[in-house]
Amino acid sequence: MMNSSNNWMLPALVLSALAGCTAPGADLVLHGGTVWTVDDDLPRAEAVVIRDGRIQFVGSDAGALEWTGPGTQVIDLEGAFVLPGFVDNHVHFAQAARFLEFNVMNVADQGEFERRVTEVTGSLAAGEWILGGYWGAYDQWAEGSVGGAARAPFTPDIALIEGLTRDHPMFIQKFDGREFAVNRAALTAAGLDVSEPRATGVEFVRDASGRLTGIVRGPNARALFEAEAPRSFSRARRLAQTRNALREVARRGVTTFSDMSDDEQLSIYRELSAAGELTARVHFRYPLERWRELADSGIRAGAGDEWIRLGSLKGHIDGIMGSSSARFFEPYANDPGNRGRWRRLMVDDEGNFVEGQFLQYMLDADRAGLQLTVHAIGDEANHLLLDYLEELNERNGVRDRRFRLVHAQVLAAADFARLGSMGVVAEVQPFHLADDMRWMEERIGRERCRGAYAFKSIAESGAVLCFGTDWPGTSASEYPIDPMLGLYAAVARTTVTGEPEGGWFPEERISIEAAIRAYTLGSAYANFEEGEKGSITAGKLADLAVLSRNLLEIPPDDILETDVLFTIVGGRVVYERPPR
Repeated sequence: MMNSSNNWMLPALVLSALAGCTAPGADLVLHGGTVWTVDDDLPRAEAVVIRDGRIQFVGSDAGALEWTGPGTQVIDLEGAFVLPGFVDNHVHFAQAARFLEFNVMNVADQGEFERRVTEVTGSLAAGEWILGGYWGAYDQWAEGSVGGAARAPFTPDIALIEGLTRDHPMFIQKFDGREFAVNRAALTAAGLDVSEPRATGVEFVRDASGRLTGIVRGPNARALFEAEAPRSFSRARRLAQTRNALREVARRGVTTFSDMSDDEQLSIYRELSAAGELTARVHFRYPLERWRELADSGIRAGAGDEWIRLGSLKGHIDGIMGSSSARFFEPYANDPGNRGRWRRLMVDDEGNFVEGQFLQYMLDADRAGLQLTVHAIGDEANHLLLDYLEELNERNGVRDRRFRLVHAQVLAAADFARLGSMGVVAEVQPFHLADDMRWMEERIGRERCRGAYAFKSIAESGAVLCFGTDWPGTSASEYPIDPMLGLYAAVARTTVTGEPEGGWFPEERISIEAAIRAYTLGSAYANFEEGEKGSITAGKLADLAVLSRNLLEIPPDDILETDVLFTIVGGRVVYERPPR
């Protein structure tokens, strides 16, 4: 058997069909591997047997091979590392699907921009809009850095791609929403005359020679173009985007994800599931304000089937760190007049905080048997949300509601002790740490950062830790749906380039075993699905990830070099790494 911590080449796999065994035939047998089950009763094994979409046997190679029959597919893993399929606790799938189609967030020059535009126009029908963009997000703080100027700022020159985009109106934005880029087709669609900027409230930017560049800004720029751009893409385009995004999900070893997209995305999931084409399982969350609609439909936490689960709601208390809108007790260090802001259900139409308004939504939805999951980033937001949870327990009674504190990003020191006592599930995304530390200390100072992304303190409080990605990210940061990034961040607490040396607040590191558990069984528990998935246990759904390296034996840096070899969902191989 080869050393599983080395690079592992797929062509070395031996796949065969064996016959002549008297034991009941299996659909798939994996043997010759290192199986980390995340099951305390049997932590390690060599082999897994799958039949009818479920795990039948976990144990020795000899025991597994007794299950082979005429129709059994047998995969010799040659020492590869097998885990439960990753359960991502937080994605925005529809947004990610669009993001995969066209994203220029990390584009640094015009040539690369034009290549991206060429790619997207080659896949679109005439008349389809090109939207999104978010250029400039990594100009000031480089990806993988801990702060400092990264490169010369980039702004796309739309005038140079008019030939590429003549059949596609383009309306894309800078990451901070202060500038937009449009082509002639978009100007025509919006009925704008570049010679009359004052009449439209739009400024048309010109270069030093007076040439229009396609960059627009001004108080009406967004509204004028958004009024003409489609609010949603065609069904055919969204299906294509979904299939493409599902391929990326499978490529990363993710077998379940918790999504907060729109109703059409849910409809597409159902269409693909009915056709047997869904390659990952979906835990779907509606907005909190729609609780009554779900309750009136008889939906409760855990409703649905093995492929699509319903019954959870998503609410927001505050903003995000990327835009300095997360809510803190004290002002931002680099913006003394700003403490962040409360989100819509917390305030009235004029933006004034309304005492108890958000709490009432929580009380009503909880009484209806729906699961609450609420976004909180800043220390004041997390503190207030924990106050609300105490009120919820007092007024609705203590029960196994698995309240999900979404992000739990920056907590005041005194609030950690409250997490475990109230049965909180901390729905965190560890790669936020590796990306956000580029600018965290600049914004909130080092002392408050001690309570940021404090994974070990959260776990030691008694809260259940569950992991995910927040794919595709915010307008200021990209968060790929790659569990290796999150596992690395949790155990190393550095950027992807290894900064700072020794780790950022290294006392908050967790072990790789704890990180894997959070990304599998922890997230399954958060979904009320720990009886069906999250560990490699006989009787559970056969959702597995096969990796090129043994994560338990390699240094943290090598986690980033680990590939997914196979992703298996319901006993079906939905991804196999191509030969190299």
